[in-house]
Amino acid sequence: MDEGMVFVLIILFAFVLPIVLIGTWTSHKKEMAKVNANLNISEKENIQNELASVKTRLEVLEAIVTDKKYQLHQEITELKAVD
Repeated sequence: MDEGMVFVLIILFAFVLPIVLIGTWTSHKKEMAKVNANLNISEKENIQNELASVKTRLEVLEAIVTDKKYQLHQEITELKAVD
């Protein structure tokens, strides 16, 4: 191998290859950030939907527990348990 070829290989490995690798790595990081942002939006929507469902269920349970018939039934059951 002549000196010119060695010089070209040194330049290639010392400068060009790291630049290409760094460019590829930063591009990959940007793509992953976009994917994560989309997932975060989807996760937030799922959590909001689940929270709305839990609130609805809680409202139903509150309505049942605060109902006079339910309270009367509970008192009767407690009285029966004492006997």
